[in-house]
Amino acid sequence: MGDPTITTFRERLEMSKPYKLRPAVIPYPNWNCLTLLMLMLLCAFTVKTSYAESELSIEYLEAIKPILKERCFACHGALKQEANLRLDTVAAMRANGILGKDSELLSRITSTDKDIRMPPDGEPLKAHEIMAIKKWVEGGAPSPIDEIPEADPKSHWAFQRIERPQSGFTREDINPIDAYFAARYKSEGLVPQPEAERTVLLRRLYLDVTGLPPTIEQLTSEEPLSTIISNLLDSPQYGERWGRHWMDIWRY
Repeated sequence: MGDPTITTFRERLEMSKPYKLRPAVIPYPNWNCLTLLMLMLLCAFTVKTSYAESELSIEYLEAIKPILKERCFACHGALKQEANLRLDTVAAMRANGILGKDSELLSRITSTDKDIRMPPDGEPLKAHEIMAIKKWVEGGAPSPIDEIPEADPKSHWAFQRIERPQSGFTREDINPIDAYFAARYKSEGLVPQPEAERTVLLRRLYLDVTGLPPTIEQLTSEEPLSTIISNLLDSPQYGERWGRHWMDIWRY
């Protein structure tokens, strides 16, 4: 084994030598790392922007559109478009040029001139409603891409003209509705019952429509069944019989 004092002496000697600085080596940039860093920054900015727009879109559906629907759609909605202006979608508002930096929407709802202020009737919008709309407009007025305009109330099925369907039934002595029954009977392999006698039909008719059996004179009447049916539907007894059922339906 060597002398440990020599080793220590040598170490001290080496340590006493002047320290030489090595020239700094600047590595070439790693383009993969730079590209990755730029992509991360871009994604972070995009996510932040998308999140902000998403928040404003939700705010539009939950806060802005209900205000417009309550105070503006009556004159600028699907049923009526005063000044050829619709406010039920953001796309319609953009098409009319009322959004943007000099938003006419904002100038109208904030005006103190009664001839310019909107809505023209009733109280003006509340301060918090105006602030919400202002914030939304200044944020770019974002909205869902798939926003659908309000449906025209006149297109509801209840307002459509009833069209008589083509039954293909040519016999004039039988009601055309029997054609549909006949098709169902045939598909089910059933044979319909023969037509009831006139007195039986009259009794069923009076009981169904008025709730009362027919009199002898009514049973022996020679009037066509179609005329008797029309007269019964025009009679007060029809309303008296069925009024209770109708009121039950609408929970009177």
